[in-house]
Amino acid sequence: MPQIMGFDRKIKLNWLEQTAWRASTTDDIKEIRSSIEEYLEKEIKGAVAKRKTTTILFRIWVLVHREHEDMQKRALKMLSNCQLQERIALHWGMTTLAYPFFRDLASICGRLLSLQNEISNKQIKRRMAELWGDTETVSTSSYRIVRSLVDWGVLSETGKRGFYKAAPRLPLGEGMQLWLLEALLRSGEVSSVPVEQLFKLPQGFPFELDLPYSKLRQCKNFEIQRQSLDLEMVSVREL
Repeated sequence: MPQIMGFDRKIKLNWLEQTAWRASTTDDIKEIRSSIEEYLEKEIKGAVAKRKTTTILFRIWVLVHREHEDMQKRALKMLSNCQLQERIALHWGMTTLAYPFFRDLASICGRLLSLQNEISNKQIKRRMAELWGDTETVSTSSYRIVRSLVDWGVLSETGKRGFYKAAPRLPLGEGMQLWLLEALLRSGEVSSVPVEQLFKLPQGFPFELDLPYSKLRQCKNFEIQRQSLDLEMVSVREL
């Protein structure tokens, strides 16, 4: 069982947008922190809530794990030329890298939505409890992430309280698909998957992942190995 949850607040899309933009314009940590805290002052009451929210935003876009710094740098370079749906993909990828708890919840949502049109808070919380423990913290954090996904526009509310459906999948350019697929694979607990499964990773459910196989093979960040006549496995290269 993973040890650190971390993502325990509702995080709005505009907060991620502001944090990523500031991180792309300067590497001065104090300057970024001051800017984000000032920005959040308008929307969050209470010093503790603001501090916890800032910590989550920083772990996603600023103080990333060393092994993900290359992914961060490439994402920040792409940021200024992206349309909204591609910026959402960048936020999504960086969040799955930063928080296994988020990754697991996204994967649960993706699996459920592949089987049914609607999902509920109850279903999500039950499955998260199986992975992370049946605690109030897990339940509360799961709900807050779901509410974040609604704010990001990847889940939509239905007419029934506590039930959600998938929003239309977001189209991405080839370069963004390659980056996101790499992020999803690097965020997972397995080092390789069959090629056809890479495009169907449940944690990538909000996006259209329809990259030509030839583009994947040409990308230097992936390794593809044939293991049998009809099975090819894809993994990411070590940086």
